[in-house]
Amino acid sequence: MIRRVGLLGLLAATLVVVAGCGLPVIGGVKDAAAPEGSQEAANAAFIAQAGDKGFDAINCDGTIAVMAPYGGFGPTDTVQMNWARVALDTFNRDHGTAYTFEPFNVDFDVEAGRAAAQAIVANQDIVGVVGPKTSVVTKEVGPILDGAGMVYVSPSATNATLTDGSLRHFYRVVASDALQGPAIGAFIVDDLNPSTVLIVRGDEPYSQGLVGDIERVLGERGVRYEIVDVTTGQRDFSEVVTRVNESVNVVAMPLLVATDATLLYRQLYDAGKYPKIVGGDALFVKQFKAPGAFVTTYAPDVSAQPAGADTVRLYESIFGDFEAFGGPAYIAMEAMLTAATTTCAEKGSVTRSGIANAMPGVVLEETILGQRVAFDERHELVGASIQVYRIGSRGFELVE
Repeated sequence: MIRRVGLLGLLAATLVVVAGCGLPVIGGVKDAAAPEGSQEAANAAFIAQAGDKGFDAINCDGTIAVMAPYGGFGPTDTVQMNWARVALDTFNRDHGTAYTFEPFNVDFDVEAGRAAAQAIVANQDIVGVVGPKTSVVTKEVGPILDGAGMVYVSPSATNATLTDGSLRHFYRVVASDALQGPAIGAFIVDDLNPSTVLIVRGDEPYSQGLVGDIERVLGERGVRYEIVDVTTGQRDFSEVVTRVNESVNVVAMPLLVATDATLLYRQLYDAGKYPKIVGGDALFVKQFKAPGAFVTTYAPDVSAQPAGADTVRLYESIFGDFEAFGGPAYIAMEAMLTAATTTCAEKGSVTRSGIANAMPGVVLEETILGQRVAFDERHELVGASIQVYRIGSRGFELVE
């Protein structure tokens, strides 16, 4: 019998509808092909499929904690949690496993992250962590999780220093800012014909790290640039608008909050100023409403990948609106569960130490993002790359 875990409040209404349709539900994901009848009958049908996926049908279980927001923090709220949940339920269905899910509502708040990490470490049922979402929280909670020998795989913590060896059990499934910052700088130089670039620097580590790399590339390539500082939640960007004069034809704004970036874009537009706009991965969301702007992102858009089509349809059938930002959370959970099931097959049970031993060797040859997943000695994604998109009439359009 599969152990069940209480679902998030944000999923409750959806699951009531699913259950009301008479379809079996495994951890919150419906499957129209499953037989009618008892939950046990549905589970047996799913377990029968496990041999086709590369694992024997073995009774592996354990709880995976997910450190991501679901309480109204910002434009990507709930998305990573939802994608991680779909990954866990799909993995259970495909492999006959019985993993469960424990949500921890953490975004940028370091104190909330520390409390969550301490609760995770104290709960011996929890064998691994997907997350944290942000680099600032990862830096704070990493030593706590490391001390418990627990692996944590982030879908979006991109600060380059996270893989300098100080965090022993940290992995990520996306490109780091060590790639993204230089990529933004190179794109500006090679594709936007800059005269002078105005770099808008936010007051938090994400923006400051990217700005440092952009500044370095522009300097090395002989491109003039200026820097203006802003704060998170700022409402009046008149200083930035004033700095955009006849010589400034590119504005780089690697800001963390999409609504801030949108407001800045609108104030430039209202002032009759139309520089080329470039943002970072935090702006690869629908809430960044800036037609014509360019954004970089650390992972491919899952909606544009044939390999992810079925999963996108499943996600939309459960949660409605689709958001590409969360796709890497699916991969992070898949990598975690692959390591867990590897050690379960070898040792007969899933343990924190077993996952720590198995994770370096995890290889996902095919993923919903259309890319292979494996980790190098620094626990970075092998072959990680940065994509550039332009906001067009039909949403994000791949540039390079």
